[in-house]
Amino acid sequence: ISRKEKIKDGEAILEEGTWAYYAYVLKAGKAKVFKNINDKPVLIGTLHTGDIFGEVAFLGGAKRTASVIADGDVEVDMIPRDSFYDALNQLPRDLRSKLTALVSDLTFMDEVRGRLTAFLHELQNMRAKMIDLESFEREVENMPELLRRVVIAFAKRLNASVEGCTELGAQAEETVKLIDSLSLRRTAPARGHPR
Repeated sequence: ISRKEKIKDGEAILEEGTWAYYAYVLKAGKAKVFKNINDKPVLIGTLHTGDIFGEVAFLGGAKRTASVIADGDVEVDMIPRDSFYDALNQLPRDLRSKLTALVSDLTFMDEVRGRLTAFLHELQNMRAKMIDLESFEREVENMPELLRRVVIAFAKRLNASVEGCTELGAQAEETVKLIDSLSLRRTAPARGHPR
């Protein structure tokens, strides 16, 4: 750990798409993790005191895959990239290769999780647009028969599609909860997912 830093509420600790020069240990406070999906920030996790984050960019040799924003005033310890690489280079080559593969898989899964989260938010918005078929049928009762049947079929298909997606979304949410509980058990006390 080369230095400590205090970050004020709402300020970025690290930003998605930037080069990684430090990994961090959250010494005090909480932070929120956002991933940019379809040009919108999507909340994908929360970090708590003791969590380590920002190290995946070192292992993957890539830019940051998420942004971390202080949720209240926080304090972090900063680990420089060179110190991290020095420690990493002391590991056996096969273990370093496994870590690289693990980071690749984790980066991919974080991307999937971010997209799923965004889709689930969009799905919740679509539920509000479901059509009350009884009142809709009354609205279109004066249309020509063929057109009325087509319009009602569209409304029924929309409702069925939203319902089907809602069921899939519930399954996805359960899967994310299971993954979170497994990672919490494996990484305790660290609970962070972003890198």
